[in-house]
Amino acid sequence: MTRMPSRTMKWANIGASRTSPVDHTARKSVELDVFYLVIGFEVNSVDAFKHNTHDIAIDYGHMFYYLVQNTKVIQSFSFGPDGAGKVGWLNKGFSKGKQIYTVGAIKKDGQKNSRPGTADYMITEKVKSFKIPISRKQAGAVNENITKARVEIYKGQLTYSAIVNDTCAETAKEILDDSDIETPNGFSWIKHSNIADIPIAYAVNPYKWHKEFKAKYQEIVFHSDRHWIPLIGNIDPIYENPSLAKSEQTT
Repeated sequence: MTRMPSRTMKWANIGASRTSPVDHTARKSVELDVFYLVIGFEVNSVDAFKHNTHDIAIDYGHMFYYLVQNTKVIQSFSFGPDGAGKVGWLNKGFSKGKQIYTVGAIKKDGQKNSRPGTADYMITEKVKSFKIPISRKQAGAVNENITKARVEIYKGQLTYSAIVNDTCAETAKEILDDSDIETPNGFSWIKHSNIADIPIAYAVNPYKWHKEFKAKYQEIVFHSDRHWIPLIGNIDPIYENPSLAKSEQTT
């Protein structure tokens, strides 16, 4: 489990004291820690979200976030698929990787049904991000809940399934809700136009969630020339280290 770093303390010489027997008195000062979440979205298709409906046949989209204390990443969560799932009808056919049959599409094609997941899904596109200040208590809660989710994912207990909405956005929002971090609703209709041109679910999805975040918070667009993930212990790659890539504010 990733532990929350303790409060930062340092000794500081604050100058001479007229009432002290020594000319200079060193006193302990406390630097208050600053915590925030960086929430990023890969939602770059103009055709994937129309009429308040997300078409996952065009683009699944992706969202992720990482937790920062002062300037350093201390936890991250980027939930995505990690290989194919079962292929065949119901629980027949063959299994790929560590995936076991749980829930999913009736006709299992290895993609639309439940698939093995990873909590470290690579970021490969332009990112539209938001910086959300949070309290120490909220930071501790989200750190703990991300840790629990990561364990479930890598044990195969939590799988990725677009059809039943066990996806990046839905799972990420559950973690934030459980950590008492308020975010926009993020719900809209979802369809898969290769299956049917009518909605198949009403759920949290990256495109709708991003639209609502943008209406409430200032957005930064982050460009990188390589695939990447937030690394624990490193400087915040978007808001504290712009040399890694080009960041620009949008209006």
